[in-house]
Amino acid sequence: MTDSPEMLSLLSAERDRYILEAVDLERRLSFIRHQINSLDGLISGYAQEDQMYHPLGRLSSLSSTQAYLQDSLSQLNRHHYEAAASPIIETASPTSTNSAAPQSATTNLAAKPPKPDISDIPKLHISRKPSTIPLLAQYQDYSVQNAILILMRYNPTTHFHVDAIVRDLYGDGLDEEQFKIAKATVSKMLSTGTQARLWYRVLHTQGVYTLTYEKGVTSKPPKGK
Repeated sequence: MTDSPEMLSLLSAERDRYILEAVDLERRLSFIRHQINSLDGLISGYAQEDQMYHPLGRLSSLSSTQAYLQDSLSQLNRHHYEAAASPIIETASPTSTNSAAPQSATTNLAAKPPKPDISDIPKLHISRKPSTIPLLAQYQDYSVQNAILILMRYNPTTHFHVDAIVRDLYGDGLDEEQFKIAKATVSKMLSTGTQARLWYRVLHTQGVYTLTYEKGVTSKPPKGK
């Protein structure tokens, strides 16, 4: 019984390590889902151009690749939650120390990218109409245009298709009519934001935008007044 406090401390430290790893996996899965949504938008945009110049196209290969990626993510997500639901029992080595477990947890975590500064983006000062389709919780205090800007600042190198932006701002729970209305609103704000130099349209695509201007990749900034 004299070893009980030390064993309890070791087990608690080991449990904390797995909790930290689970948090990191959740962050990685969230990033992967976001990238898949963005790639879906890009595939849709580039596919339209591909159909214009190659009627037979290469859409079958794109569709099969997309299906494979979606299936792989589903399996990864399922395995992750199955592992999280199962009890993990490990035997602590007699040479282990209390400080070793927390240190390994820290080294296993990938460095998180710094959060962008959005302090200059103003919040709404008026209430939305009751009939307005609600944005996700993290965007509810902002206008649609400013919500798009926040989304892009968190992903400054991503090329966003308008459909992906709608899903990122409103979620996946919209019905067909709601999605149509939300897409019209987002499309209008994207055009307005392009004129205001908040972001740029990606060339040779339909409805694809990105935060940063790239010569030969995005449209030229509009001339100043």
